[in-house]
Amino acid sequence: MLRIPTRHLILVNGILWMGIGTKIALIGVNSYGQADAVWWHFVLSVLVFSGFFVMFSGIVSKYSARIESMPEPRTSIFKTFSIKGYIIIAFMITLGITLKRIPQVPQTFIAWFYCGLGPGLFSAGVRFVIRWINSK
Repeated sequence: MLRIPTRHLILVNGILWMGIGTKIALIGVNSYGQADAVWWHFVLSVLVFSGFFVMFSGIVSKYSARIESMPEPRTSIFKTFSIKGYIIIAFMITLGITLKRIPQVPQTFIAWFYCGLGPGLFSAGVRFVIRWINSK
């Protein structure tokens, strides 16, 4: 099992969230290119981003505090998330794949939703990295 210094789990989280956020945002941008988007779709992207920014702020604080309270000097990278966290991640991945595969879901929805969600995830990753830098 890959074990790293426990405090580096915050950095691992940051890199993971930024990578996933980038991938999701690129799917959204690509969907905008294929959709008949109108100006208010971009407004929806900003609103979705704003909602996820607030929601992920709490998650960053919660997971960072959880990691910082771990007593072990070296920890498995799989302890980055709790069991509940992994269940939520599995649910979100399943939901995302399902939405992309349902033909009745319009490209415009994928575009504005993913262009809000992706930057929200990326910004959470940045906050994890900043927290890791400040913990040195």
